[in-house]
Amino acid sequence: MFERNVLELGAYEPVLVAPGVGIWKYQSKLPLTTGGRLRIFFLGVGAAFSTKMFQSNIVIVKGNVALFVDLGTKSSLKMAEFGLSVHDVQHLIATHSHADHIGSLEELALKRRYEAPFMFEPPKGADEEFGIYMDRIIAARSGGKFRPNLYIPHNYAQVLWGWSLRGGLAFSEEIDLNGPKGEMLMGHFFNLIPPRKLDGFGVDSWEQDIGGIRIQTFVTKHIPDAADLVTESMYSAGMVIDGRVYYSGDTKFDETTTMRFGAGCELLFHDCQHFPGGVHAFYGDLKRLPESMRAKMLLYHLTDPMLNIDVKKDGFLGFAEPAPVVYDFID
Repeated sequence: MFERNVLELGAYEPVLVAPGVGIWKYQSKLPLTTGGRLRIFFLGVGAAFSTKMFQSNIVIVKGNVALFVDLGTKSSLKMAEFGLSVHDVQHLIATHSHADHIGSLEELALKRRYEAPFMFEPPKGADEEFGIYMDRIIAARSGGKFRPNLYIPHNYAQVLWGWSLRGGLAFSEEIDLNGPKGEMLMGHFFNLIPPRKLDGFGVDSWEQDIGGIRIQTFVTKHIPDAADLVTESMYSAGMVIDGRVYYSGDTKFDETTTMRFGAGCELLFHDCQHFPGGVHAFYGDLKRLPESMRAKMLLYHLTDPMLNIDVKKDGFLGFAEPAPVVYDFID
């Protein structure tokens, strides 16, 4: 059983941060803890290029653990509205390498390695020599004290680093690794914690317990557009959360995967676009799903014209809504 709740965060008001530059912000910080219940909220519910709904990145909270699923190019801007920043991200899953899902990972990596020690280490003592203070800062940085945990399979970690993150991060410092370039590695910025591979699901699937949140990920049929099979696709993942929530991830319409992993779930979130073709699920195809599935399905990753469609008339539960709307699951 789940409840749709709206958090009371006070007024949502414009804040002037510099002459001519302002942002909107809630009075209260969005909490990243619960009394133990499972909670899911969206930072945005839009497609990559939505001008109205930000990008579809979610946060899963249970007890004192907050698991971020993707950090897109606009996510840090949206987080600021809720009094959050990348310094609140300790646990992260990256579903695939499009910018609306990993565009803020470089910010996360650099701020946590270089900014966090100055923010969270004890400040320089009045009688402490500056060199000793800096030794403390560098020790915290190099020892990984503020390094976030990244939960992805090894094979995808190689792709994520080598094809997307290496260019912006590898040469931040010169590291003596007995190599010709002395470049940094993913491990200097993230604690890589790969999930356990599962068998018997028809597609590649993994399982992991992250602070009491049970996550089963599975590969999706997202890119390239010509791939007819999941086995022909580049890595992209959906997930089942605590055995209760189906989250499609970015995917073309794939009834087999939706039924295989979502049939037993209480609530389903599904990728949706208003036109056929491309690499996302077309609304016209989703309408072919069984009525029992549509009745518990909220659509997200929406192209802007989707807002003109009354999806409830077609049997869907509706659209997913961004925070301060939250979805709480009751035992």
